[in-house]
Amino acid sequence: KKQENVLFDKDVYKLVDFCPYVDLGEDENNFYIQIDLPGMTKEQINMELSEDRTLTISGERRNNYKTENGMKISKLDCQYGKFSRSFNIPETVNLDGIQAKMENGVLEVTIPKEEPLKNKRRTIQIQ
Repeated sequence: KKQENVLFDKDVYKLVDFCPYVDLGEDENNFYIQIDLPGMTKEQINMELSEDRTLTISGERRNNYKTENGMKISKLDCQYGKFSRSFNIPETVNLDGIQAKMENGVLEVTIPKEEPLKNKRRTIQIQ
C-alpha cells in the first residue's frame, strides 16, 4: 500500500477521559499539529515516536478544585482526565527534525518534510 504524504490522527475517539481539540496542517516544507491543552504545562505532556512511525501525544489534565472545604461545583464544562492522541507520520519526513513548543496552553509540533528519494537523482559508479 502506498504511503500517502499526509498526517492521519488515528485515535480520535480512544477510550480516554479528555479529548483535546487538534488542528492538522501542512505547507510545502512542514506538517503541523496544534493541540489545545488549556491549563497544562509541558511537564504534563508526553510525546513518543514509535518504530512504526506513530507519534503519540499523551498526558493528564487535572481538575484542581478542592471540594474538602465544602465547595460544591454546580457546573463543570471543562474536560479533565487522561488523553492520548496518535498520528501516523509519513515516510517523507525528517524524524530528527521534529520540534515541539508549548505556549499559552497550545502545543505546536512542526514536522519537516524531506524530498522523497524517488525524486532525487544519484549517479552510481561502475567498478
